[in-house]
Amino acid sequence: MGDLVTEAAITGAALVRHLNDARFASLRALRQLLRALDAERIAIGVLHPDGSSLQEELVWASGFGRCGESERVLSCAAFADEIRGWLASTKDALSISIDTRSPAWHEVPCDQLLLVRDCRSKNDGGTLILAAQLRGSVVLPDETARAIAVLIREYAGRREPVTLQTGT
Repeated sequence: MGDLVTEAAITGAALVRHLNDARFASLRALRQLLRALDAERIAIGVLHPDGSSLQEELVWASGFGRCGESERVLSCAAFADEIRGWLASTKDALSISIDTRSPAWHEVPCDQLLLVRDCRSKNDGGTLILAAQLRGSVVLPDETARAIAVLIREYAGRREPVTLQTGT
């Protein structure tokens, strides 16, 4: 699986870097990653510095889900401790298992939430991340997480900065 995801991430990063329409290129990259990861939903957004919420910017969803720009604020309170630990580390990726009995299930209906960031980019106003809601359990190799981080870095260079909203 890692090779398909790595290829999708690198191709997506190249599209974002070289196409004039960065929004189109970013959505195309999300679509490729959604398929490669077999995800239900995938988004790029800004994680609040304390790990309490994620403000989406762009999203691609499977089936009849809404795709495109998003202003959804996702509460991460149920797993904020895990996220804070991850933000303090040097790891690019974090996988969070979500049980159907968990309070987080209603906010994030999936088996696993995969978060990937670019550790080389530091931002006091929040961390730009890719969040994927997965149907099953996926172990993301380090080199694949780094490839996704390259996509995030390219997106960061072309995006319009947003102001974080407070969400519940």
